Amino acid sequence: MVNYQTTVQKPNTIRFGSAKIEVGEDVDNLTNIGVATGIEFTEEFEAAVFKPSNAPEIQGPVINHTATVKVEMWEVDLENLALIRGGMDLVDTVAGDAVSVENEAHTLTGTGLVRLNHKMGDGSEVESIVVTDASGNAAVRNTDYVVAVDASGFTCIGRVAASTVITSGEGILVDYSYTPNASVKLSSGGLNTINPRVVRLTNTNAAGKEFRITVYAAKNQGGLELSLPDDDGDEPMKPPIELRGIIDPTRTAGDQLFEIYDEQGV
Repeated sequence: MVNYQTTVQKPNTIRFGSAKIEVGEDVDNLTNIGVATGIEFTEEFEAAVFKPSNAPEIQGPVINHTATVKVEMWEVDLENLALIRGGMDLVDTVAGDAVSVENEAHTLTGTGLVRLNHKMGDGSEVESIVVTDASGNAAVRNTDYVVAVDASGFTCIGRVAASTVITSGEGILVDYSYTPNASVKLSSGGLNTINPRVVRLTNTNAAGKEFRITVYAAKNQGGLELSLPDDDGDEPMKPPIELRGIIDPTRTAGDQLFEIYDEQGV
């Protein structure tokens, strides 16, 4: 018979699963960089120690306090790469031809926003929006519905609470036009400043509770490594990314490097 020394104290603090990775210029404007592997958060610091010749060691301050996030990107999106790399690149896009969309179906519940399926290549609001309810009745903007563009450049539709045309939970049909990008180009060299980025890892469990790590001021630490896989290989290109966070002195002491936010373990 096994003599166990303890039992699980808090089962909900045993973590499973990976994370969503978001990067942005600030915490209110984060971009989901998509599928990745090798997601890792590491904190490092040195505890300074002074050794007088005639007394015991004296513990000094914490120095070189950093926090690093490493991932292997699967979605090699040039605009996301430029965001991660902190402004050391130029990104140019070429617009394609306009595309018309008719009768795109969505359901508006309450006053929550719903993304349209397609977006403008430049991240602006789609054009020529026409909304009708399930019976074909025309809805009026700012009376029955509102339009907004989210942080990822998608146009979103939301119901106005007082609408008499669109009821909560009702299906709607949306006509609009959008212009996708035909191509995108990243070029580099000559821009020597790397701007810090906020990087956030979010693990959401089956109950919808989050375990979240946010590094406030992280800078890209390495050049691009684009290894092209074999034609008959079964794995994609996976450029490694390393973002190292340093102390942000503009924040309150004690909250200048990173935050771990936990809804799962309480």
